Amino acid sequence: MKPNIKKSLKFITLLLSALLIGTASASIYNYMQITATVGVKGTYVVNFYEGNDTSSAGGTITNNRQTVTFTNMEGPNGTLATYSDAVRICNNDTTAAHNIKLEIESHTYNGQASSNLDYIKITVYDSGDTEVDSLQLDPHSDDGGDDLATAFNSLDANHAWWRVQWDILWFGNATASDSVDITLKITVES
Repeated sequence: MKPNIKKSLKFITLLLSALLIGTASASIYNYMQITATVGVKGTYVVNFYEGNDTSSAGGTITNNRQTVTFTNMEGPNGTLATYSDAVRICNNDTTAAHNIKLEIESHTYNGQASSNLDYIKITVYDSGDTEVDSLQLDPHSDDGGDDLATAFNSLDANHAWWRVQWDILWFGNATASDSVDITLKITVES
């Protein structure tokens, strides 16, 4: 009779353990939902337009004038290259100014570019040729780094525009295998 009591106690212990494990791991789920109708707002009021140097820099404006891609922006080694009117940013809103900020979202040095690039400076000028703001990619900066973002600056309403200038300076030892891939993000406050 003792062996049956031992087996029964073991069985009851296993049964209680399984019951405890089962109830401890049981969860009650509550579900929530979000529903949305996502539509198209319409045309953006701040857009890119061709500048005098867009073509020579290999510039293409796409996505309803929201994206610019440059495929031929180059500078000779040892000499400053300036694309003074690479692209224009225009505010087509007839009633409101918009605050705009530029920032270098990402950059990648190819070849020996981190050693051979002196700097790339991107400057925004208003239509009266007054400097609005600038940012700079400078791998050799003495003051601790690059200036990768501008402040928010107001672009007036009613077709006011800024021109974006790129200044590129490679050191004399730069070669054709050196390049920098840059993604510039422009934030427009509505």
